[in-house]
Amino acid sequence: MLIGYARVSSSDQSLDVQVEQLQQIGCEKIFRENASGKDAERDQLNALIDFSREGDIIHVMKVDRLARNTIDALQIADSLAQKGAGLVFHDLGNVDINSDVGRVIYTTISAFAEMERKRILQRCNEGRERAKAEGRHLGRFPDKQLHQRIQELAEDGMNKNRISQELGCSRTTVYKVLKPIQMQ
Repeated sequence: MLIGYARVSSSDQSLDVQVEQLQQIGCEKIFRENASGKDAERDQLNALIDFSREGDIIHVMKVDRLARNTIDALQIADSLAQKGAGLVFHDLGNVDINSDVGRVIYTTISAFAEMERKRILQRCNEGRERAKAEGRHLGRFPDKQLHQRIQELAEDGMNKNRISQELGCSRTTVYKVLKPIQMQ
């Protein structure tokens, strides 16, 4: 059986292109997932591995859709190989990675995918540090109306737990708002 696996990382991305390509290949079943590739414990990926049987061929359009680090990529490939299922990546020239040559290519490409993920994280961290150094605000802006209401209820003698329930906010928010006041 031809089986497909399509994954995107975030909800604002679309699976449509991958799914269409997998359908054109002739995949009879396609597992679709909206989850980060850094996590090897993905529901649809696990379902795919459980579903696959000897003689099945799993098709994935790009290596980084299956895994973002070399260890996970090789473990997934091994799980499928133990079941007797093939694994084909179309960005690697349709080579079954369970062959000797395919394994070498897959390991190399997986290592590059892992390196790229680390570089992306590094660039993001550098950008955040630069923004902090420039004094730019990071994160959400405080809800001044909520903070004012928390202070009012605390002044009226309401306890912190009750304030959070009353206003529908977390107790952490209540504590953060009231901490500077209590320190005075």
